[in-house]
Amino acid sequence: MNCSNCQLPLDEGAAFCGNCGYPVHYRGKNHGLSAPIAHAGATAVAAQMPAYALAKPTFHSGEIKAILSLLFGVVGIVGALLTVLVGLVFGIIGLVLGTMAHRTIRHRLSMAGSVLSTFAILVNLVVWGYLVQHAQQTKRANLAAASQTVASATLDTPCYHTNFVDQLNISNATGSCDMNAFNGPTAAQSTNAYKVLSDKVALVTENNFETFAQRAIEKDVQVNLPSFTIQSERYTAFAGSPAYVVTTHDTSRDVAVVEAAVLHESSNGSNVFVLVHATGGAPADLNTIEGQWQWK
Repeated sequence: MNCSNCQLPLDEGAAFCGNCGYPVHYRGKNHGLSAPIAHAGATAVAAQMPAYALAKPTFHSGEIKAILSLLFGVVGIVGALLTVLVGLVFGIIGLVLGTMAHRTIRHRLSMAGSVLSTFAILVNLVVWGYLVQHAQQTKRANLAAASQTVASATLDTPCYHTNFVDQLNISNATGSCDMNAFNGPTAAQSTNAYKVLSDKVALVTENNFETFAQRAIEKDVQVNLPSFTIQSERYTAFAGSPAYVVTTHDTSRDVAVVEAAVLHESSNGSNVFVLVHATGGAPADLNTIEGQWQWK
């Protein structure tokens, strides 16, 4: 009897072809397949199959995770160009799926997905860092442009206009009533410096201003000028507006500071102004700047 697949002679009683392994179907008198022989043939064929050809329960699940890991890695890289947070999330999910699929039959595919997802995470972190740094640089550049220091003897703001006897380095942001004016490279290195801060304090009126100003100025001296001694305090006026003025002095450094809170409703709504004049080796006062001050 010959094999029906390769046509070579079969050994007597063989369950499968010794040449090609094709199962041998013996037929009895009833021309039916012998059940024991068929079962033995199927078992022999299965035994000849390599282990990786046999179906495993985890094969399909691992394959899906490996493919998704690869796909999420690609989406994560593309996401870095669009939305960093989305790209980072896809990269992390892809790495998790790739790690879960490492022990499955698709370990090479899962490894490729893990590598790609890791690369996506790194790309998104680099892009994120660049965006944060760029935003900080832009913010600093905008602040520097807005508060550019210029040498001048006059200053014009939405709240007031004033002149200085000498030309000073003036820092004033566009549209702001706050300012710094000093005669050195910086305010800390100067022997003559002015500072103005403006604010809107809705609860402060002319009736309670003196009490409010006294507490605020004394507290400021205590916190920011701990080595200074208060020499005088008085409720007076500055450029026609109610003011509370405190004069202080640091004898160890021979530095004098006069600080005043002024109540004035300006055109931009500011109603409390804090004016400071600091000098080194000379008396500090607000008389000079007051003589050139014009409210708006």
